[in-house]
Order: sequence, then structure tokens, then C-alpha cells
Amino acid sequence: MAETKKRATGRAARTGAHHPPGAWTGQERIGAPGMTDAVQIYHSLQTLARRQGRATSELHTLYVLERFLKRLTRTPYRDDLVLKGGVLLAVFALRRPTRDIDMQALDVTLDDAYLRKVVEAVAAVEADDGVVFDAETARVTPIRDEDEYSGLRIRLTAHLHTAKLFVHIDVSTGDPIWPEPQLALLPGLLGDDFMIVGYPVATVIAEKTITMLQRGASSTRWRDYVDLRNLARRYPYRAGDLASAIAAVATHRGVQLASLNDAVRSYDADAERKWAAWRRKTDIEEQSLPQLDDQLREIIAFLEPIMLGELAPEMHWNPEGQTWEPGAEDPLVE
Repeated sequence: MAETKKRATGRAARTGAHHPPGAWTGQERIGAPGMTDAVQIYHSLQTLARRQGRATSELHTLYVLERFLKRLTRTPYRDDLVLKGGVLLAVFALRRPTRDIDMQALDVTLDDAYLRKVVEAVAAVEADDGVVFDAETARVTPIRDEDEYSGLRIRLTAHLHTAKLFVHIDVSTGDPIWPEPQLALLPGLLGDDFMIVGYPVATVIAEKTITMLQRGASSTRWRDYVDLRNLARRYPYRAGDLASAIAAVATHRGVQLASLNDAVRSYDADAERKWAAWRRKTDIEEQSLPQLDDQLREIIAFLEPIMLGELAPEMHWNPEGQTWEPGAEDPLVE
């Protein structure tokens, strides 16, 4: 691990892709890359939804989000915007329902005019993906102050065969990215995987951890608890890498590191009911534990030693044993 802090908002290194061991290989995909018939793609997604027991509308939306990002990589704006959020989780072989794209702008003036240029460029890309993006429907609004990140939100309409879909993109700016943005391989639902600039996993974990600390037992960002547990169960990490990323995010937000256990200990029976209802509603029961307390217990075992500064930088996380151990593994974060 490099001990020097790298520039948080720099351009992504173009030296290689981040494609973690065990990443989703697309064995459940239907169809093939390069399909040109919108009808065929539409029905292929229906078939995939039935196989996976998911709503067709969910996969139609996710497919359109993917295609927006794929086209973005073919525009001059491809290095301006860094992917984060729910769509990025597919890079780490994790998928959960999501209806929007989250990105961070690098070294640009983030305003209405800039985002409209991005959308127009994406819509103008010729692609055999069956999707039509209507740039004229684009509307840009500020992200509300009570939302997690400040920035701009853009909404536009897309069409896939007879489906009319709505694309929501939230773009923030200025948040630290540690160690730096990186190229990642984003798997497509129907094949046609592609490279895109994305958050490193250390920053994904760090942002969710500090949000968990800030909101404490008032938080209903249940998806963060799902993501943190899933990431802890899937990959090894170096303690020093996660500590550096967490410290960068905490400093940026003006948060002092403290015990996560203390922050969330006051969740009550009402929170357990809300957690259970959310799991059912989002069809995410296979990716999470029935009891919120159990979900949090695993997350705290993973992150509490870092928050309390108890680990040497070279310690590594064993995802199978769910413990921090001495020595060196081949970590996901470098």
C-alpha cells in the first residue's frame, strides 16, 4: 500500500481494469453482444427477469442505465465523471435493485449547461442497443440539501421498444476519492461488458461507513447496511487502505472518528420492523439477514477495529473467517 495520500479528484489511472476475483461472469445472460433489434432485447430482458425472479421493469431500467453509461464512455466526457452508487456494485459482483446513476464530476464546472451537453453527447452516440435517449426531455435540478450529497440531478426519458423509461442521474463534486478513480469492468445484463471510470472499493466502503457514523440509529439507509455486509463477506482488504479512505472522507465531512457500535446501539423494535418491511419490499432478502441487529453485528466486526484505530496497516481482512488477521493476502484494494 502506498503511504502517501493521492490526489482525491484526479483522473483515473489507465493502467488496467479493476475486475475482482469471482466477479459476475454473466452466466445468466440471455442474447449476445451487438443485438440490434429493440424487440429482441426487450423480450430477452423479460426472459432474464423470469429466470432471476425479478421484475421486468427493474431489468429494463437497469439495462437503460447501463446503456447510458456505455455510450458515455464513447464521448469526450468519459473521464469527467466517476461512477459510484448502486450501479457500480456490479463491478464487485454485487447487484441490488437501483433506479438511478450516481456519479462524481472531476475538474469541471458542474452546472446545467454542462450536464445538458453530456446528455446530448450520449444521446447522439450511435449504438445497436435498442435504446433511444430523448435529450430534449432533460431537466436539471439541484439535489436537495437534506440528501447525502450536494450537486445536480438530471432526469430524462428513454425508450426501449414499447417501454418508456426514466433515467435519473445524480452528479456530485468535490468528495475525496482514495486512492484514486480507476478503470473498472462493468458487466452488462445481456453481455457487452465495458470499461468505465469508477470509485475504488475503499472509497465505496468509506463513504457508507462515515454516513453510518453520522446518522447513527436515525438512519434508514438500509441499502448501505446490505452493501457493507456483502463487501465484507466477499473480498480481503488491507486495514491501512480502508483506514486511509475512511480518514479522507471523515476529514472532508468534518466528522471525528468514533465507535460505530455506540452510534447504532439505540436502534429499537420499530427499526427492526422497518428493516423487515424494507427487505420484503425491495426483494433483497437473499442478500441480507432477517434481524437488523445481526446485520449490524457483522458490519461492526468488520469496521469497528478500524474506526477505533486498533489495527496495524498491514493487517488484512479474511472474508471467509470474518476476522482481521496478521500477514498479507492478495487484497482487492491496492
